[in-house]
Amino acid sequence: MNARCDICAADLARVLPDALEGRDRVALDPTGRDAGVLLILFDVDAAGHVVLTKRSQFVAHHKGEISLPGGKFEPGDVDLLGAALREAEEEIAVPRASLQVLGPLDDVHTIASGFTVSPWVAHHPGGRPDMTPEQSEIARILEVPLADVLAADRRIPEPPGIETLRYALQGEDVWGLTARILRTFSAVVHQVSGQRAAP
Repeated sequence: MNARCDICAADLARVLPDALEGRDRVALDPTGRDAGVLLILFDVDAAGHVVLTKRSQFVAHHKGEISLPGGKFEPGDVDLLGAALREAEEEIAVPRASLQVLGPLDDVHTIASGFTVSPWVAHHPGGRPDMTPEQSEIARILEVPLADVLAADRRIPEPPGIETLRYALQGEDVWGLTARILRTFSAVVHQVSGQRAAP
């Protein structure tokens, strides 16, 4: 990809499925406290964006933190991807049928709440999705340019630690589980675009 299109969601949607399938993915065993989340990509004026959410003060876990759309596995879910798609529809009103799932990232474990989380990358081909926050769960929806995510990623010192693995995005401090997922995603994007993950 060229320098301009390496952050176009549409271009990434063409190359990420093979890149994600070819990775040596970290897959954790189910724990009974399992969840799925989505990293949703979309374009605005040919510039890629990703959806983040700020959790409300009314949720049981991770109040006020920046997260990805998704949530815990429920008995009616087929699998963790199904849980992620269902929860994204409930939290921000993005219909699952409007998304093209590109593939999984590494499973991660949350220390604070004890959940094992499976992240999936998805593309919204129709440009910016029409999103509405479910106010009991979501305080704010962030539409973050991919260029900003990748720039913040390059500023993280190597090797990143608990205190340094943080992304400053749209006035929010993105850390913990979400930062770990963004780190893995950024590494994949750097790889497919031929960019270095660090300065």
